[in-house]
Amino acid sequence: MRLLTGLTMTAVLAAGLLAAPPALAAEAVPFAADSGDSCLRGSTEGTIQRYDGPVIRPRVDVEGVLTDEGGPSICSPDDRYSAATFTGYRGSELVDSETYKVDNDQIKFSFSLSDALGVRTIDRVVVQVCRHSNPPIGISYCGKAQEYKIP
Repeated sequence: MRLLTGLTMTAVLAAGLLAAPPALAAEAVPFAADSGDSCLRGSTEGTIQRYDGPVIRPRVDVEGVLTDEGGPSICSPDDRYSAATFTGYRGSELVDSETYKVDNDQIKFSFSLSDALGVRTIDRVVVQVCRHSNPPIGISYCGKAQEYKIP
């Protein structure tokens, strides 16, 4: 009898999960940020899109490119690399963060920000590009942090 009850409960649970609606995607929000210097040595751009659903945990997908020393410039090369940091918040509470780095090149990235426990949704993402010295001693600087509200 217990075996039959257990099998019935498992079947009902499986049917419920299969019948659950898929994750819902909000409209993609374009983003852009740069290092703030006059030569625009470091920059990033792409899209941010939130997914919510009953089966998967809420997440924000980020796709884009990060460029360091991109294209011809009248500025002389420096010995720094660019780092883009993406920080997801729920209100004022930090939920997740991710950083990508590139030196004298361009990279593509694609990743998700989400709550480790799968409970909190992210309602805004802050994007900032900083330039850091390759030698251990040197000057680092950052462009203005750009904030994007996620619908």
